[in-house]
Amino acid sequence: MASRRRRSRRDRRSPWRTGALVLLLTLAAAEASPWLLGLILGQPYDRTATLDALGTALPVDTAQAERPHEEYLGDHYLHPYLGYVSVPLHDRNRFGLPGADPLRSAAADTVNVVLLGGSVAMGLHTFAEDRLLQGLRRVPAFRDKGFRVAVLALGGYKQPQPLMALNWFLAQGARVDLVLALDGFNDIVLPVCDNLPFGILPSYPRHWNMYARKRLDPKVQRILAERLAVGERREQRRQRLAASYLRHSNIALLLWRTRDGRGAAALAALEQRLRSAMTGTGQDLQVTGPVRAVTDTAAFRAEQADLWMRSSLQVKALAEAQGAAYFHFLQPNQYVPGSKPIGPREAAVALVQGPSCYRDAVEQGYPLLIERGTRLRTAGVAFHDLTGIFRSEPRAMYGDNCCHFTTPGYARIADAMADAVVDGMRTAPPR
Repeated sequence: MASRRRRSRRDRRSPWRTGALVLLLTLAAAEASPWLLGLILGQPYDRTATLDALGTALPVDTAQAERPHEEYLGDHYLHPYLGYVSVPLHDRNRFGLPGADPLRSAAADTVNVVLLGGSVAMGLHTFAEDRLLQGLRRVPAFRDKGFRVAVLALGGYKQPQPLMALNWFLAQGARVDLVLALDGFNDIVLPVCDNLPFGILPSYPRHWNMYARKRLDPKVQRILAERLAVGERREQRRQRLAASYLRHSNIALLLWRTRDGRGAAALAALEQRLRSAMTGTGQDLQVTGPVRAVTDTAAFRAEQADLWMRSSLQVKALAEAQGAAYFHFLQPNQYVPGSKPIGPREAAVALVQGPSCYRDAVEQGYPLLIERGTRLRTAGVAFHDLTGIFRSEPRAMYGDNCCHFTTPGYARIADAMADAVVDGMRTAPPR
């Protein structure tokens, strides 16, 4: 009798156990499916890279600081000397720039560092500044001192904007002990890809045709609004998943990455529509600057390389007039031939498929920058070409198909910059 009762209880529990086992196996299969699907589709699932893109590996404030939506004519406003700056939100100071306030006084035992460049310099500040400063502490003159970093850089900045920024802050009394420039990509790419198609003077800020207009065409306004909406929805999805326990789920990460990829593609399509709409609108000298025709592309690229080189010489003169040291670094880029082994996984993120103005500009323009760098060294600039620092690195260093890096990529750049400064200041006379 007792035996029959025990069997009856086991029989009643058996369906629940079976159901629980089936559920566990289903969940396990779902969690393994991203890898299996990746193998089938030939696009391997990379959990670490996905988490890095999601931002969960970063402190919350840092992750958000790197992702403010600085839309055209939205979070940027015109500046009389720098072209444009950000609205003072997120991690921006009162001047609309990242980093420390350049005009706030620092303690006497503080090294005042200025970082010049564009969005890559911003990325270095966000993801690897601590690593850079840790390396700089090896400089004998910097030991036992604090650091204060002013970042005179925003997305799209190109020379002479960083030069003008440094000049403007120095004129107002900024103190500078060390100037680091990390640039090159914007300077050789954006004049031909973002200015020339709209008839804008190449040395004007990027997208000056949008910043300088007294009014925007309604069609352009609609596209800008759509870009803003798509970007905000994309960021909201990222933040929701990053704050949710679902961020530990591979299937949730795969679904987010797939949808985020569609969002990125939508933004790229809207960017192309925006460019087309802007091409068809009327222009005036406030928008274009002095009108010029370009018939010789090679000579045009050489002009931009010369502007970049002369700007660096002017930065050197300004820095030395303040008793500061100056180091100039040419940033790496994935489109420099032979500069890095890029496997299928990194290529899916880092390389454009099909025609690309940016890729063509790098392939044709970076040799000019490297050659101008040789001239800068001859002229006494502590110039360092970083285009080869990933030459034997198989890991993913590039974070998009333009010019930006993964966190390990920024760390490698920070190490190279610190090493160059340590070597350069070890033999330099005391200032």
